[in-house]
Amino acid sequence: MKSITVNISESKTNYSIFIGSDFIGDKLAQYEKEGAYFIIDSRVASFYKNIIPKERVFLFQASEKNKTLLSLEKMLDFLRQNDALRDSTLVAVGGGITGDVAAFAASVYMRGIKLIQVPTTLLAMVDSSVGGKTAVNFKGIKNNIGTFYQPGMVLIDSHFLDSLTDKEYLNGLAESIKIAAVRDKEFFEYIAANKTSILKRSKAIMEYIIAVSCRLKAEIVEQDEKESGIRKLLNFGHTVAHGIESDSNHKIHHGFAVALGMIYESKYALKKGYIDKDTYDAIYGLLKSLKYPTHYEPKDIDKMLEALSKDKKAGKNGISLALSGKNMQGVIINNIKSKELIDLFL
Repeated sequence: MKSITVNISESKTNYSIFIGSDFIGDKLAQYEKEGAYFIIDSRVASFYKNIIPKERVFLFQASEKNKTLLSLEKMLDFLRQNDALRDSTLVAVGGGITGDVAAFAASVYMRGIKLIQVPTTLLAMVDSSVGGKTAVNFKGIKNNIGTFYQPGMVLIDSHFLDSLTDKEYLNGLAESIKIAAVRDKEFFEYIAANKTSILKRSKAIMEYIIAVSCRLKAEIVEQDEKESGIRKLLNFGHTVAHGIESDSNHKIHHGFAVALGMIYESKYALKKGYIDKDTYDAIYGLLKSLKYPTHYEPKDIDKMLEALSKDKKAGKNGISLALSGKNMQGVIINNIKSKELIDLFL
């Protein structure tokens, strides 16, 4: 089993990420005996009935339309009705949506109870379970209400990858490509060189990719917990992605929208001289070879503009945009006008 320690000086916290295979059933049984509370994606519960706890369980139907304050309130009420206390532990079992909302509940219930993240999708394993962001969507804007709240532990079991659809699998892989493209050219090239094994879901290859993705993200979060500086690099592809998600009424999976976002934001970077053509071609070529979409036709330009202007990364003078940068050492460009990004689609 691999382990990574995250040390966050800003909030004086640290926690471990454990990565292995076929160990999570024993851990969930242990936590159930210890009196933990569980928020579990209902789909995961149906797939893994043999390992899912029976007591103190809230089943959550994870979807963007349920990533709301109402769902948060229901989770908090579940904790209250089941007599959770300040020293209780909440275990979140599911993908990014489940993890985000459950973590939000843990962060505000009695001003914070212990949280253990058990990500079950590749996207959650390589990205959302690590770093302490919690969120719900509000008034049609993605993730614009939330907190920063670090987990006490993250447990990643690669066995969960077996039950993912191809679309769900690629949905998560996009986040590994993203962090490689802004932080580690060698890792990007490793992903490109191992495409066949990745698509075949080689456990050894995937546990390595998950571990490196978590390590790279941990290194960034350790320096900038609350996204005031270098952590903004993790938004590569996400600014345009949020506009696409809003325009498509969330019919396009997050990772696929991020893949499109990386392509369009890289077009902008190439145009402005922040990357060279070799870098653009590498990003575009890898995403295309993995069958991600490479072109998007907006349905409502005004809706996309509104989503971009209300994005969390928008300020009074424009948007902060994370780009791959030369030699895949990411750069952050400030004060970008929303229309400059919309023009990429026209």
